[in-house]
Amino acid sequence: MFRTLLCLKGFVRPLSGTMSSVKHFSSRPSLAQANLLLSKTSSISSPSRTDEEHADIRVTPSPCLMDEAVSVVISGLDSNEVYTLHSSITDCKGVPFAAVAHYRSNNSGVIDLKNTPALGGHYTGVFPMAPFVCILPMSTKLKDPRMSMHDITSPLKYNLSVFEGAYGYHLLVKGAEFLGLEPVCETVHERRLMGDGCQRIPVRHGRVRGALHLPPGDGPFPGVVDMFGSAGGLMEHRASLLAARGVATLALAFFDYDDLPQTLDSLDLEYFIEAVDYLYSHDKVSKEGVGVIGTSKGGDIALDLAMVSPKVKVIVPINGSCYSIQASMNLGGKPIRPPLPFTIEEGQIQRDLRLNLSRIFDGKNCPESIVPVEKVPCHMLWIVSEDDQNWTSEKFADIAYQRYAQHNPHTLEKFQVLKYPGAGHLVEPPYVPFCEMSYHRVVTSSMIWGGNALDHTHAQVHSWDAMLKLFRDKLMPSPSKL
Repeated sequence: MFRTLLCLKGFVRPLSGTMSSVKHFSSRPSLAQANLLLSKTSSISSPSRTDEEHADIRVTPSPCLMDEAVSVVISGLDSNEVYTLHSSITDCKGVPFAAVAHYRSNNSGVIDLKNTPALGGHYTGVFPMAPFVCILPMSTKLKDPRMSMHDITSPLKYNLSVFEGAYGYHLLVKGAEFLGLEPVCETVHERRLMGDGCQRIPVRHGRVRGALHLPPGDGPFPGVVDMFGSAGGLMEHRASLLAARGVATLALAFFDYDDLPQTLDSLDLEYFIEAVDYLYSHDKVSKEGVGVIGTSKGGDIALDLAMVSPKVKVIVPINGSCYSIQASMNLGGKPIRPPLPFTIEEGQIQRDLRLNLSRIFDGKNCPESIVPVEKVPCHMLWIVSEDDQNWTSEKFADIAYQRYAQHNPHTLEKFQVLKYPGAGHLVEPPYVPFCEMSYHRVVTSSMIWGGNALDHTHAQVHSWDAMLKLFRDKLMPSPSKL
């Protein structure tokens, strides 16, 4: 049975209560040092440099996979001076993103993001991966765009430039050339979504539509069906990164893709069963069973699938629901249960008509819409963001756990919940840029997702490692069977 832990500022202690399979994780470094240093830089002009030809910025390793942490070290600077680090990237749709932060070099003229706090800009404090995860969309015709990673075959190329002095708004809006600035050093860092030797195979098998991502080699590999939520289409970046980590993954679309239905009105459970059967039958996939990942709407689909397919041995709902939401699920041509009724008219309208829908999904008066989680026979790993502003993920996970515990008190080790303070709805693989809000093309409005960049990044890193371990432990033969 899992012990319940609370991790706050380096202290670990057991929690009381019955949620023995629930873990809470928090990572909040103090910003006192950053605030102290910032007070010393209230009036900053561009200092003169004496060793410009020796300035250097190094990102290691580079290139690397998207889920890898890197070291960023700037050296050869004047000592005890303030510099601006500008990071930028243009995604595969042509949308520009950027971030800036100010740092003070040490006595040796070095800025090491591992231990040097940012003094201001898009972020403050010690946050080594901030130049890559804190980038925000710049001037664009699109409203609140989310970074697109639809082209998994091309690396994401981050441009990093270092300027003397503290610059922010005007550097972002006007640009370095307009301001007459020359970088003291710059580099390009590549982050890849696809591993060396991995295969991408388009899937049009029966009714199943998606893409199969295979690790290099003959296998067998743990097999996972990967689904996202109500945005529709096909998203492959998580599947391709899982393949790079040794997991054969079927990125599965279920509406608004190829010849699938264009809208999310109703779903056929047989479609998802067929997808599991397809993956399980592949000669490179382990016959120990299949895992299923479901983000948001994909979470309750994963629950239903686990109850009807004996091949499903592990499911991972990521900020999923314990209710059927948005679409009815059918089996044998008949609805299994009605979806939870809601209307976006009840959502909280914020500035520029952005929506917070977290209050509208309340199932207490709709017991007929709840998924009987207690009937799920396989292992479950619920990933929960405590600052989810899309819906009440924590409440949904608590309801699911209570139902399961009431009916299955002797198998609680199969139900694990990881809770992350400060994380928002869109929990992605590690170091995918934090997205607090973005335009939702089905809702036709910008959605507030919640979270803050630091805690959300911690949630992505920790939950990713937990998923990979679970897949390897439960979807591969034990040593005694080999």
